[in-house]
Amino acid sequence: MKEVHLIAKLADLQEVDYHNTLVLQALIELLVAKGLLTHDELTAKMNALDTQLTFQIDTYAKLTERIASRQAGIKPIL
Repeated sequence: MKEVHLIAKLADLQEVDYHNTLVLQALIELLVAKGLLTHDELTAKMNALDTQLTFQIDTYAKLTERIASRQAGIKPIL
């Protein structure tokens, strides 16, 4: 029963993802058509955000590893 529930949740997520992709594509096309945004500007912003997020994720992972290794070295008092 849990597997069926999980499959249903995944299907719902795929539907939401598809809808969000359509909305984003429509917005991009409208902004480009109105001259408010170019594909080059969009690509540059996407790359900048990807770099920032990748750095943040890497930093978080390193900090998590460092904290875990320090906690592993701490012995309980009792």
